[in-house]
Amino acid sequence: MSETSRRELIRIAEDMNETSNDETRQFISRIVGDLSGLKPSIAFVGQIKAVKSRLINGFTGQAEYLPSDVNPWTTVITDMHFGHPSGRTEGAEFHFFDNHQWQALIAEGEELRNMFPDEEDSYKREMIEEQVEAMKTRARLRLGDSYEQLLGQHHDLEDLNSDDLARYVCAGDDPSDSETHDPGSDRGLYSDITRKAEVYFDIGHFPFPLTVTDTPGVNDPLLIREEISRQYLKESDFFVVVLSAHQALSRADLKLFRLMQALELGQIVVFINRVDELGGGAEDAGKVRSDVLDGLEQALGNSDIDVLMGSAQWAHYALTGDETGVNHDDVLAWLRAHPEQMKQYLDGVEEIKQGPGPISREGVLRFAAMIASGLPDLRRHVTQALADGPRSEQLRMAWQHLNSFAQGELERSQAELRALESEDGSATVDLDENNKTLGELRALVAEKTEVMTRDMDDVLANLRGVMDDTVAEAVSAVVRGPDGNSPLLAKGAETELNFTPLRDRMRELIQGATQVVRQRMLSELYAIDMQANAALRALPGWQDPVDNRMNTSAVRWFRPDTTALTRGITVELRVNWLSRLISRKSVVTRAERMIVQEFELIGDDLIDTARENLMERLKTVLDHYVALLGGYLEHRTGSGETNAQAEAQDAFDRARRIADELETVFGPVRADEGQAKAAE
Repeated sequence: MSETSRRELIRIAEDMNETSNDETRQFISRIVGDLSGLKPSIAFVGQIKAVKSRLINGFTGQAEYLPSDVNPWTTVITDMHFGHPSGRTEGAEFHFFDNHQWQALIAEGEELRNMFPDEEDSYKREMIEEQVEAMKTRARLRLGDSYEQLLGQHHDLEDLNSDDLARYVCAGDDPSDSETHDPGSDRGLYSDITRKAEVYFDIGHFPFPLTVTDTPGVNDPLLIREEISRQYLKESDFFVVVLSAHQALSRADLKLFRLMQALELGQIVVFINRVDELGGGAEDAGKVRSDVLDGLEQALGNSDIDVLMGSAQWAHYALTGDETGVNHDDVLAWLRAHPEQMKQYLDGVEEIKQGPGPISREGVLRFAAMIASGLPDLRRHVTQALADGPRSEQLRMAWQHLNSFAQGELERSQAELRALESEDGSATVDLDENNKTLGELRALVAEKTEVMTRDMDDVLANLRGVMDDTVAEAVSAVVRGPDGNSPLLAKGAETELNFTPLRDRMRELIQGATQVVRQRMLSELYAIDMQANAALRALPGWQDPVDNRMNTSAVRWFRPDTTALTRGITVELRVNWLSRLISRKSVVTRAERMIVQEFELIGDDLIDTARENLMERLKTVLDHYVALLGGYLEHRTGSGETNAQAEAQDAFDRARRIADELETVFGPVRADEGQAKAAE
């Protein structure tokens, strides 16, 4: 569904809210809020040598907005918001670290490093702690007495220029170096305490609002930048992993891919940058791409990650006219080697010729460079994947809820109109009786909710006991080893403990328990549905031909979040590290106790997250259902006025119009398909 569809759904929902009852209005307002805030995010990640910043400039069409020199950034995550839901299109906000966030950065970074440890990780924590202290020291020197007051605060600038950006995100001179520091310059003034920059633009050439994020480079000599990049991975919906054509898929790149796979992140595309620097042109680039595909297949298994190629340098020339390092013969040779891009180029040139102004040679060359850069292809690939992925599912679900309200209103207004047109003309129902019935149904929902919650808590409490027993048994078997020969005491000092089978078993346990909870919830929800419809049919004069149906898809298709199982274990390291902390005699006992405690915490997180998500989904189902019930009963109250039939006709016409508008948004042919997809 397009951006036009999203805006149309918001308009229709706001229109429906004008005449809705309180329950329906509350639920529809939530839909409006979700649709208004629908803004997927794209993160660019990769090593510093991949020239990400210049690539992002080309991707967003912002020319030289992000500095692209060798080392422009400090620890700053930069979010570029295009078409932000707030309506803001200019300026920026800069958020500053506080002491808690700095400490959390160190602690969370250790968890990520422990997932895929290597020979360098044993000293990384100490180095990162030193770098954080160095950042604090520099900030104190630069900011003086205002340092403490700024921690945890933020600055909001209505307008933004390059000097502003330099104050918050560029490294600047070292204030401790009296020979190089310029006292009159405020470049880098706030850089050491700036945690995130949020910059605002209009929607530009993107088809819907989104956020493009530039992260500090991985495999960075300044390790704190690498840690921030890795920890930000969970914050985005889509990832562009930027590789350098000179050394694509290095050891550091593979480690990043494995981490992203373990974290069960969203969609990923690879972009091989700097193909313009390959001596063999398109032929060499094709070999690099083939090697990357083979490497991903070997490292990740059945990898379905798409791999695109191009040049940020060519895009830079296309946007700025700066020909430095650009060979036009290479650009044309690249287009000739890629027929689809050549067609884009030729079609574009024909379109330019049809324009009102003269066509220039430079304009054609710059257009050719932009097509050859691969960034238009990357932009289409990413936006299409986002449109077809989670964003589309959110729009379908919103449409499904709105359509259920609209169809219910249409049925009710039609039944009321038929009753008024009958011989006796009576369609009135006692308002007190309606209120009484609605109150009873609300009490039924509340009672059943308590039953479902207690039942869920009983199942999950039992799961905690089973999980703890499983952890204790499995950890003991791994740590103590077969026949009591602990691998921690094995010769060679390179043994690693393997807890993969335990993680798999914990995943099976949480999936099995939540399936039991889900089935029991569905049974209770069905009972609510049956009792509610029976109560409605028992009302005097009830004539609605179709039962009120509950949409249980949010519960029916629940699957537990198991990302906690990817968390590293502190002592899941080489025995050398462990032996430095505890005596050899007590290695096994201490290690077993520590590992059990950490896996028990992981189990608690799995269960707590599952409960929270199940309760949220149950609330969504029941809030929607109560809103529907309120609509049924409210609209059955008769006015007793002489213009009742005219009012009923107006209500029916309005309901018909809204139902038709919703059908137009989604398309009549795809309506049934859309409902099925939304349920899934």
